Amino acid sequence: MNENSAERDSDSSMPALFGWRTWASMAIGLSVLVILAWRVDFDEVWREIREADLRYALLGGFAHYLTYFVRGRRWKKCLRHISFKATSLKFGLVVFFYNWVDNIVPAKLGDLYAAHMARINFGIKRSQALGSIVFLRMIDAWVVLLLAAVSSWAVFRTDLPRFVGWSLIGGIAMALAATLVLVAFVFLKKKTPTWVPERFRRMIRDFREGMQPSRRYLMEIAFLTICIWTLETLWIYCLTLAFGLSLGPVTVIFLTTLSLLASIFPFTPSGAGAVEVTIFVCLRLVNVPVGIATSLTVLNRLIDYWLHILLGILTFAVRRKFGLHTWREVPFSEEDPTGEDEHH
Repeated sequence: MNENSAERDSDSSMPALFGWRTWASMAIGLSVLVILAWRVDFDEVWREIREADLRYALLGGFAHYLTYFVRGRRWKKCLRHISFKATSLKFGLVVFFYNWVDNIVPAKLGDLYAAHMARINFGIKRSQALGSIVFLRMIDAWVVLLLAAVSSWAVFRTDLPRFVGWSLIGGIAMALAATLVLVAFVFLKKKTPTWVPERFRRMIRDFREGMQPSRRYLMEIAFLTICIWTLETLWIYCLTLAFGLSLGPVTVIFLTTLSLLASIFPFTPSGAGAVEVTIFVCLRLVNVPVGIATSLTVLNRLIDYWLHILLGILTFAVRRKFGLHTWREVPFSEEDPTGEDEHH
């Protein structure tokens, strides 16, 4: 096998997502959810949901799902300095689909799959795509952490609950991890060890290229980031309105950001189990009655998590109508080992 063939096979292969770790993670997540469900009075939950104004819940759900397409446009802007042809809508569809994968695999492995989807749908090198993803993860991590810290202090002042404190520590760890990765690659730009093979040198260059968007798009990236977190906050605000709650904007930001911090829990898909507990505990911390807190948590996860899984399955079933490639559906020819020309 020649060098080009080896590179092609390596770069076009599907990331290993469904090994024993994924199945173990699914088992842990389902076990936690079953234990939590055992403690829920579903008759009361059903009664609360029937009495809720579901128009607000649907409006909030729309705002939440709209964020995937705003994220898609933002991701496209981060990669505009790289040659490819694709619409913002197609990027949004890819973002929606790889987040669906993130809902069934642990430890944010969906990000690796996102880089693979960028490869087979847009002809963007996986290292470049992954660099842009880590860059956006860093931005979002610091935004969420800042909003969570400020809103937590505003809600609790000096009496910060231990549960909230540990959640903020987790957010700090995530933000620092993404930042350190980017700093490491900036350092490698100045001095890459001579013993590093040329193949990995190319991957480092590609990753660094992906993580450095063009300056001309930085303002638009910042604006789209504000739009994303405004929509996510609106989603939670509408959900509270559906149950007749009157919570201030700071409290809503607290509820939004703490539940997002819980989603980084690495042992279950998208923090399943941890997110449910976090939403319920945070609602109780701001004095929401037990019945409403439980029902709001259940409805939140039905719309945000389980509906996403269902819609992801449907998207996979009709993917060819959207021209969406999700697996190894695009061949890589010997003449074009990068596969770029075939997707343009």
